[in-house]
Amino acid sequence: MSRLLRTAGSMSCFTLLSRVLGLWRDRLMFTTLGDGWVQGTFLLAWMLPNLMRRLLGEGALSASLIPAYARLRSAEGKEPARRLLASVVGVTVLILLPLCALVAIGGLLWPSSWLPATAAGEGKANPLLLQLNAILFPYALPVCLTAIFSGALNTLGRFALPAAVPIALNLVWIAALYLAPVCGITVDTEVATFVAVFLAIGGVLQLLFVIVPLRRAGELLRPTFAWPQRGTPARAVFVTMVPTAIGMSLTQVSSLLDQAMAYYLIAPGANAYVYGANRLLLFPHALTAISVAVAVFPKLAADAGANDRVALRKTLDLAASATIFVTLPAAVGMIVLGEDVVRLLYEGGKFTEQAAHATTVTTQYLLAGLPFLGLAQLYARAFYAIGDTKPPARLAAYLVITNAILNYVLVTTTEMGTAALTLASSLSALVNALVLGIGFRRHAGRGTGFYGAWLRNIIATAVMCLTIWLTKPPASTSHTSKLDLFLWHVGLPILIGVFTYLLTHVLMRSPELSALRRKRR
Repeated sequence: MSRLLRTAGSMSCFTLLSRVLGLWRDRLMFTTLGDGWVQGTFLLAWMLPNLMRRLLGEGALSASLIPAYARLRSAEGKEPARRLLASVVGVTVLILLPLCALVAIGGLLWPSSWLPATAAGEGKANPLLLQLNAILFPYALPVCLTAIFSGALNTLGRFALPAAVPIALNLVWIAALYLAPVCGITVDTEVATFVAVFLAIGGVLQLLFVIVPLRRAGELLRPTFAWPQRGTPARAVFVTMVPTAIGMSLTQVSSLLDQAMAYYLIAPGANAYVYGANRLLLFPHALTAISVAVAVFPKLAADAGANDRVALRKTLDLAASATIFVTLPAAVGMIVLGEDVVRLLYEGGKFTEQAAHATTVTTQYLLAGLPFLGLAQLYARAFYAIGDTKPPARLAAYLVITNAILNYVLVTTTEMGTAALTLASSLSALVNALVLGIGFRRHAGRGTGFYGAWLRNIIATAVMCLTIWLTKPPASTSHTSKLDLFLWHVGLPILIGVFTYLLTHVLMRSPELSALRRKRR
């Protein structure tokens, strides 16, 4: 477990830098475009290529490719693994290239009068949505290829570089927002289009980040542009990818539904609150749950390949304990400090105090599901490691439908606004984690020590929250400076909370904390 956490920690360092840059770019977006219909339209268009990234890229295809790639390298050597990678890359291009071209052409030719009506504001969705789709959707091709190559690098034991890839996109995005006024582009619609063009270029830069090291390592062959034959490893990867894509895309599909319902049922700019909430969720999620899940997946695949169910159960239990150890305090701490964090990061320019408050409430309901989201993704990867991809896919399909129905009911029958959408997402994550955790017992038996991990982390988190409450300054106001917000309302409480949380674990002699120490024998 110590090696797992050290690997996750090295990934978290690059991920932290990427998330900091991401929050910087989000702040620039909010202060530049506010929460109006242009912002909402841009964010809705940006969700579509990201959905493809989850369906074909870093989630599903990588989860299917990594075990097969690792087994081939171990059992048959480097050359079969290279051919597998070349075939997967070629088929991905064959699938995505025509799709990207079709969406781009359709975005230019589709009549704007055929777009669905919105609940408020423009009455009809602006043609800007079609224009942005034509520019942004082709980004799906390079980002999905980047995810495939990142999975290959992970298999080779290189985790840091793939974790650093998003840094390039964030830098490009930030540069676009600063260059727009320099180039005389100040109208909101023109700014959104300008940024979209830069993001399409940024996708290519991300791809270069992972192609170069793989080429230097001699892992790349010319892509094979043909559907793999029956019985080949590449064919098996794509066969298992379909249910895997459904199972791993729950979060992204639910997020797209949340934004679409906010845009069409509440107001064309209301999805900015959902987007802001998801961005704040991704910050602790990437640093905690994702880092643990990505780092442990090759070990789960190796245990499953050796048919060692005892080792598989032990690895899964350790990873689950590590997930709770890092996600529970992150979620609760962000909920407690939510208002000050949102005001610090987003409020200003065209993003008003009222918009910041709506984003805060939306964020707090979404963060409540962070521990369960992390556990659900971990359990799903455990199913994929043993080749049983149907249960996560089946459950995800049910939950997407259930989540959409619950969204509609809560939005139309309550006054919660966008908070109703994130509440439904957190409830779906809870059900997902429970059902997958129980269902995996038939493969590796019941876990040990899992409930103790929950109890210890709940106690430590409660002590952390009490300490933050006793030391936190009075509630901030609109007159509180950004520096005071950063130092005394956010920075100091976070430092105190982390120290108190770890100290409580030390006093309880928690095994989760002892695993953080390097063991030298």
